[in-house]
Amino acid sequence: MFFFGKTQGGNIEPNLARWRGQFSTPDGSPVPERVTKDSSGTFLITIAEFRGTYRRGIGAGDADSMRTGQALVAAIAETPRGTLFIQLFGAAERVAAERDAFVQFVKGLR
Repeated sequence: MFFFGKTQGGNIEPNLARWRGQFSTPDGSPVPERVTKDSSGTFLITIAEFRGTYRRGIGAGDADSMRTGQALVAAIAETPRGTLFIQLFGAAERVAAERDAFVQFVKGLR
């Protein structure tokens, strides 16, 4: 979970583009992605899901390292105190197994 301050962290679209850009497919086609909005909880939440070969982001190791079979479920919660960025990242099978619990956690933020 990341909180950069009330006016920090950037808008939703640039963050989605950055996360999307961290993934690739072997044939160069666009990575599978799913972006949804949810307003059923206290805050409006954007949930983005990406999977494929992951090339490291800031602070995630060697810039040339690539990991196949990875997935990211990232939530952006727009709160009155600022934007929260919450991520679940790892092997695609493990992320899929924990996805529903992650989404319920994010929707339960108060």
